[in-house]
Amino acid sequence: MRNLYLISKEDLKNLVKNPMWLFYGTVFPILLVVILGFLGKESYGGDVTAYDYYGITLIIYAILTSGMTSANAFMEVAIRKPNMRIIYAPGDAKAIYLSKIFSSFVFSSGCHLFDMILLCSIYHIHVSAIPQIMILFGLTELFSVGLGVMFCCIFKTEAMANQILSIVINLFAILGGLLFPIDGYGKIARTISYLSPAKWLVKATFAMIYDNNFRWFYYAVIGLILATAAVFIVCDKTFRKEDCIC
Repeated sequence: MRNLYLISKEDLKNLVKNPMWLFYGTVFPILLVVILGFLGKESYGGDVTAYDYYGITLIIYAILTSGMTSANAFMEVAIRKPNMRIIYAPGDAKAIYLSKIFSSFVFSSGCHLFDMILLCSIYHIHVSAIPQIMILFGLTELFSVGLGVMFCCIFKTEAMANQILSIVINLFAILGGLLFPIDGYGKIARTISYLSPAKWLVKATFAMIYDNNFRWFYYAVIGLILATAAVFIVCDKTFRKEDCIC
């Protein structure tokens, strides 16, 4: 356990020191909200503004893309030499992928929490049920970073993992209405959207904020716990220490 803590601590330092990951984790989501909120402000009115909508959906989108951070932290070329030292050091080699999950979770959660606080302060985004939203987003973050590491364990390279992960996440985002609402495209589009996990996250979040309805929250939490457990199991079954140094 101590080895896992020490490795995770070093991994977290590497993430914080990387300006590109800091930009992607903090500045990029804010730019998305600012741009899409401005472009869509004429399409919203009443109690829900464009910034209310995109301030939630694009943070969820940013959380789902956290898997790319963990994939880079796991198998990026610059990380392979430190991984090699860990493999040949005493201790469980599984600490390599577990440390990447935990450090990426802490890093990404901190970035997205900063984004949420800043956006809510500037654009007065309506948010309620904060403890439940934090739980929901935290579980989504853990699932996302675990998914990135799982893809690395399966496909053995960070580049392949990121390519496939990018396709999957963007497909979920489009179907789930994260980038633009698709409920207005008819009954068939609404039905198809429920195939995306992102749709369930958006529905659960908005139901809590605007309807004080927590039913979807419980469904989403149970689904995320099961999905995250499955991700950890697949990582355990597919991880090979040799893949980290090739």
